[in-house]
Amino acid sequence: MKILAIIPARSGSKGIPLKNIQKLAGKPLLEYTIESAKNSKKINKIVVSTDSLKISKLAKFCGAEIPFLRPKNISGSKSSTIDAIKHTLKYFSNQYVPDIVVILQPTSPFRTPKMIDTAIRLLEKSNATSVVSVSKGKLHPYQSYFYEDNFLKPFKNNREKKYYQRQQLPDLFYENGTVYAFWNKTLQKFDSIYGPRIKPLVAKKDEIHVDIDNKFDLFVSEMILMHWKKYQQKFKKS
Repeated sequence: MKILAIIPARSGSKGIPLKNIQKLAGKPLLEYTIESAKNSKKINKIVVSTDSLKISKLAKFCGAEIPFLRPKNISGSKSSTIDAIKHTLKYFSNQYVPDIVVILQPTSPFRTPKMIDTAIRLLEKSNATSVVSVSKGKLHPYQSYFYEDNFLKPFKNNREKKYYQRQQLPDLFYENGTVYAFWNKTLQKFDSIYGPRIKPLVAKKDEIHVDIDNKFDLFVSEMILMHWKKYQQKFKKS
């Protein structure tokens, strides 16, 4: 089976300039992602989609393929990841058509090859159109408010009484940005990387999922790396 990993790494970023190659513990963020993809047992092709010559040189040095520089019209702040995915698949359409596509964002440095392979296996063994890595949410919309006319108003007006207690709230999950896996046919049929049947890859308690968006996230990640081994040992014992 042909499984393609696409690593979107455009140069522009409002939070941190050249965010995708910012160094974490002395190593560029992009390098963490390429390494995890290279060590995956399932992925057999790794492509970095970037508009930057500097990023492309680093990606090539780390072992990824850089068959093109992303066009400017899909590299701006308003451009979406799906634009980069479509462009990549179109570029290879006459020579390489993957069965499964995996999206790995450089801003998730704590991703492991095992997480990638687990997501792919979930997709292969189910009737899902996609698999998305998620974490269990702590803040629930049933307990949230929005501000209107100088007052707080419940986000969900028709909240049932049974949901007033935290323990009775339905589980809530949010995308943590670590892994997105989908069938190529999902994108072709639904014009989406998700499709109607999304299988969750739920984060485990001994895993760390950080999606770096600003300097504070980078600082927190530095602190986590400093204590990574102690963190793992603590949760193995618990």
